[in-house]
Order: sequence, then C-alpha cells, then structure tokens
Amino acid sequence: MPDSAYTILLVSHLPRNLQLLAELLEKEGYTTRSASSYGEFDRLLDQRLPIHGALVDIAGFNADIWMRCERLRAASIPFLVVSPQQSAAIQRAGLAHGARSVMVKPLVVKELISVIKSILEA
Repeated sequence: MPDSAYTILLVSHLPRNLQLLAELLEKEGYTTRSASSYGEFDRLLDQRLPIHGALVDIAGFNADIWMRCERLRAASIPFLVVSPQQSAAIQRAGLAHGARSVMVKPLVVKELISVIKSILEA
C-alpha cells in the first residue's frame, strides 16, 4: 500500500507538536488526523474513520491516556507511544497497553519514519 493510502492519528497535548508531526508525515506522503484532547481523540475513534496507525505523545496527559491506547488496541490500530523521558515504567505501560514501540523525545526523524513504516506494514 503506498504511503498516501495510510492515515495516521496524531495525539499530542501540544498543538505545535501536532502541527510539526503533521507537516513531517504529510511530506512523507501520509494523511494525518490530529487530537489534542481526550474529547478529540474519542470523537475521531467514534467516527470509525479509516485510521491505519497512531502516534501518541503521552506528555501532558494523565493515566487516562492508557484507556485510549486500549481503544486503539481493541480497534486493531497499531500505535507508537512517544514519551518525554526515558522510563522503564512508561516503556512497560506502553507495551502493556498495546503500543508496538515506545520512543523518547527528542525524536530522530529518520528513526521515527522507519518505526512508523514498520508498524504499518506489520
């Protein structure tokens, strides 16, 4: 499937991060949808739009973010968790709630694109 056929859900508490991620991924040929709150996240999932993968930046969210990750897993949407810090607890929680990978900020663009491609093609 060509990249343009993939839609990526971007979740971040920070609108600027959403904008930067959307610009980066759209330049790579992906379509993106963005959510900066639990309400937006829930609405996008409830609409049952085609979402092929997700990138969830957990910074600024509380433990309720893991319930949303469970929704992604239940919908068979592969996702990547982005953490503001290296933490074994976050790594374990992300993987336990269905993340295919956990990456730590600052993100390396080539690595991010590679991980996104791998979770979409798995």
